[in-house]
Amino acid sequence: MDINNNKDFSEEIVTALRQISRAMSIYSKSLDKHYGLTSPQLLILHELFQSDQIVIGEIARKISLSQATVTEIIDRLTIKGLVTRAKNNFDRRQVLIKITPNGKDIINKKPSLLQKEFLLEFSQLQKWEQHLLLSSVERIASMMQTKDYLKDSRKHL
Repeated sequence: MDINNNKDFSEEIVTALRQISRAMSIYSKSLDKHYGLTSPQLLILHELFQSDQIVIGEIARKISLSQATVTEIIDRLTIKGLVTRAKNNFDRRQVLIKITPNGKDIINKKPSLLQKEFLLEFSQLQKWEQHLLLSSVERIASMMQTKDYLKDSRKHL
């Protein structure tokens, strides 16, 4: 397959991904304004709400963020009093993260991780269209795996 034949499509994909990224960034700022939380912070709170307590590495794996990024976000959420850290009684090397009652209060207000307009339009699609969009986005995400890029960037440090 000739990569140059797909250049027009790849440029259109990059443009669409930038539009998605920009929309998500704008919405994250709106969440911050209304709830005092960014999208990644809210995503982590949602994950903690589902679990009794969990280690940072597991959170990072579940939401596809680096462990370092999750640690920084947990620091901010701890300062806000929305999560706590505690040593694991069975393995003192592990730190368990737990959502606080204040964190649960925010999640119970049901702030959405996606824009209401998107959710409304998405809900109006037929199920096969919803599945098609989901599988397409998942496929793009899998094609954009970052592991090799992370290895390359570490070589230059």
